[in-house]
Amino acid sequence: MGVDYSLLPRSKVGRLPAVFFGYLAYALITGANVSFLLYSILPSDSFPYIEGGALFMFLGSLIFLSQVLLLVVRPTGGFPEANPLIVLSSVSLELISLFLLIDSAGHPPLGGVFSPQMIYLALVGFAGSMIYAVEIRSVSFRQCNYRKQVANLCWVLQGLGIASIYAGVMMGSALVSTLGAVLLAGAALSEMVSIKILELAHPLMYRPAMTKMHFRIMKYNEVCILLASGWLIFGSAMGLVWLGTGTTSFLVKDSFIHAVAIGFVGSTITCFAPMLLPGLLGHKGPVTGLSFGPIITLNVGILVRVAGDFQALTQSSLPLWESASGPLVLLAMGWLLVMLWRIGRPAQVTAQKRAPETFSLAQTRGIGEGKITVVTRTTMKEITLSIWFVVRDDKIYFLPVRGSATNWYRNILKNNRIRIDISGHLYYGMVQPIQDRERVAEIMSLFRDKYGDRNCKNLFADRANVAVSVTVG
Repeated sequence: MGVDYSLLPRSKVGRLPAVFFGYLAYALITGANVSFLLYSILPSDSFPYIEGGALFMFLGSLIFLSQVLLLVVRPTGGFPEANPLIVLSSVSLELISLFLLIDSAGHPPLGGVFSPQMIYLALVGFAGSMIYAVEIRSVSFRQCNYRKQVANLCWVLQGLGIASIYAGVMMGSALVSTLGAVLLAGAALSEMVSIKILELAHPLMYRPAMTKMHFRIMKYNEVCILLASGWLIFGSAMGLVWLGTGTTSFLVKDSFIHAVAIGFVGSTITCFAPMLLPGLLGHKGPVTGLSFGPIITLNVGILVRVAGDFQALTQSSLPLWESASGPLVLLAMGWLLVMLWRIGRPAQVTAQKRAPETFSLAQTRGIGEGKITVVTRTTMKEITLSIWFVVRDDKIYFLPVRGSATNWYRNILKNNRIRIDISGHLYYGMVQPIQDRERVAEIMSLFRDKYGDRNCKNLFADRANVAVSVTVG
């Protein structure tokens, strides 16, 4: 739910319609979990814990779904193919909540919620749809684009699969449920093809502005996504065996749940948490401290678990060494938290202001963002804002995000003095507006080389009709 609320407003016009309802949805879902917990430790006849928890879960999911739909219908920005997947994620949660509400009125409580279909809907429908959307929107971390047509096929198959799984539950049809599992497996393969998981040599890979850290981030994402995709394929196969054959084997069920819930979901979280979380919290992204330790430890833990399950198929009991799986997964999660803390900490030391002559413009190659200070055209006050930039020869170039309608651009037309702060180094100059289309296109090309085609398309869309050059002193 937090990923939904964080991703959707950033690709739309405006912000979350009512933050209060976001907190309310979270409170209701948390209240449902507390109610279920109390059911397991207190006398069951003292309070309708299951019924109350199911109602809280249903209401929280309904609020969540309504907010997602309100955000999706707004004018879209980049990655529109991910929006239906985010909707499918919230729809899956609502379907699970509805089934839980219906089931809580029956006897025994929660009897059908742990059916193969409901677990499939939770792991592959709810969590899987969200992860597919995140991976499509985060291809820039891997320095590549994605295949839009295949991404659209992904959400179509995912939607049909979710509908079939739920229909199979309501109809009591194993055949319909199995069809749903096949469709969800097809959606998983479509998503992998759309984000090009096996194409390690990407066309956007060797940009002039890329540093060693960029390459480390790219390799880190490749390793995590390849491992996550491998577990998803394996989990889909185990799920088909579980649903298709009607087996009641604990070992098949256990391997499916761990492969998808921890192997796929856990590896994906380990991948994207260091990339997305610092930025959402207003901290600096990964520049140091990125370690392969958590993802390796996590996958070793799941491998031990699944290997133990397979060995137990030929024996009468689980092997003792399988018990190492749990501590390894816990160690991986703890390691990830420590890594996130190191990566996401705000900078403790502010950059010192030095004379421009001690820092040449050529050294700005790996710096992604600067600040400009301009004088407003009406109040004559100074305003400062963060901005992307490129340097060529002895000039700094800027692209107003909304083209000629950008407020700071309209200010510099009235007063062309500007102050530029790049990593604590101050420059002063006079702005020269550029309105020639060919010249603007050349500057946009420089921005694409530095920031990537996808990022530039998301930020500027088709609005970049003017540019600005500054000869600094």
